Amino acid sequence: MFFSVGEESADLHASRLCAELKKRDAEIELFGFGGEKLQAEGVEILYPLPELALVGFVEVLKHLPAIFRLQSLARRAWEERKPDAVVLVDYPGFNLRLAKAAHERGIPVLYYIAPQAWAWKEGRTETMRRIVRRLMVIFPFEEPFFRKRGVETCYVGHPLLERIAPPNEKETHLNAPLIGLLPGSRKNELRHLLPVMLKAAALLRERLPQARFRLFLADGLPVNLLHSFSLPHFVDVVRDKNYERRRELDFAWTGSGTATVENALLGIPMAVLFRSHPINVFLGRRLVRIPYIGMVNLIAQKGVCPEFIQEQCQPETLARYAEELLSSPERYFEMIEDLKKMRARMGEASASKRAAEEIFAALSCEEQS
Repeated sequence: MFFSVGEESADLHASRLCAELKKRDAEIELFGFGGEKLQAEGVEILYPLPELALVGFVEVLKHLPAIFRLQSLARRAWEERKPDAVVLVDYPGFNLRLAKAAHERGIPVLYYIAPQAWAWKEGRTETMRRIVRRLMVIFPFEEPFFRKRGVETCYVGHPLLERIAPPNEKETHLNAPLIGLLPGSRKNELRHLLPVMLKAAALLRERLPQARFRLFLADGLPVNLLHSFSLPHFVDVVRDKNYERRRELDFAWTGSGTATVENALLGIPMAVLFRSHPINVFLGRRLVRIPYIGMVNLIAQKGVCPEFIQEQCQPETLARYAEELLSSPERYFEMIEDLKKMRARMGEASASKRAAEEIFAALSCEEQS
């Protein structure tokens, strides 16, 4: 099977899927585009796609030559090795192009973690209906959305539930809180969000002198990236593969991606932040059709955690909100209860196992036909 995985969080989810595939077939051959976690599961990496970390219109335009080269590399690999299936994980701008090329060559296309067509570019569902053999989705509301549009879809659950145990009751320290800074796993997210977070931390520390701050650096980002940000002495930098350090947080400023779901599953109150290139925001506001940008709020189907987007994402605003929430135990614990309900809404922790079963079932149907 050929895999294409373009983001760090998806690399982790795909690695667990590959482990389940190998349990069912020890002789299976896996190769393609992915990161370190996929490689650690024995997948032969032809190109480390997560290093491109493309997000937004501007970044894609900058890297078009590299995108075309990778598409050619994939086609050559298919011709030489003739995979039984192409398995795509999220990353729709790139992966749907690969899906079309694979379909044209008669290679079954299986998709794990769906493009967010329910948010924007709904027209992608027509393409998926024609070329995707089976779509495996990770949010409950996605299955009826795609099935209604003719895409063969199954809900397998969210892979993060496999890794994040329910939070234990812990002592909170609202007078001396531990504040998390989670800007994201991409370089451009760090560039847009970290300066704002650091200024907000400085302001909050003036108002809450006992507050402590912890910056979580994604595994795929080198430490030397932080040299240009002038980190203050009161911000500790950590890596945290198993969420042990994050569980200790009382509150977090969190980039709008996967980290919002992780925090929700960990029961950490948060504010959701988003900043990007102005062109990305200009176009996004005209194309996106959903009421929230944070996945935590989309799953909960209400604004559990406040969102500070672009011009609203300012140091003073972030510091003021954090101070207000931490000084109001009633509001603080209400958010914790809402996060517990969101976790319950997400169902059981068996996404990788169920996705592997669906992949083998789809290929079995292919052989019979």
